[in-house]
Amino acid sequence: MESAWEQRPAGLPDSAVHGDAWPGNLVRTAYGQRLMMDLQRFSVGPPEWDLVMTAVRRITTGAVTAEEYASFCDAYGMDVTTWSGYSILAGARELRMVTYAAQHAASHPEWRHQAQCRIDCLRGRSGARPWNWKGIL
Repeated sequence: MESAWEQRPAGLPDSAVHGDAWPGNLVRTAYGQRLMMDLQRFSVGPPEWDLVMTAVRRITTGAVTAEEYASFCDAYGMDVTTWSGYSILAGARELRMVTYAAQHAASHPEWRHQAQCRIDCLRGRSGARPWNWKGIL
């Protein structure tokens, strides 16, 4: 994975990156403002890292509809799935989502099935995407 990261194609210029950009890390204030939370992974890097999270939620897990994803791409001005480095970042995100589930399944037996499901998907045992993974928290 490290060599794939180093050899990823050029993309957008580095910028501020949240690192875990998904709806669960957004809150709306009483005044209607939206704020990002959970900033421990905040850094400077390729913005595609944040964009790929929404694409993975569309393509890998099925948690985002085609209409929602199209709206997201329109708002951002880019569809990260058309970038030639998408599969590298998507693979890293998928692996992260699998290990997260496995980590929590160790102490939550009710999540073991979902962790095993995700492992099976990455190992090619569950057919084509979307795999319709379920949230565990």
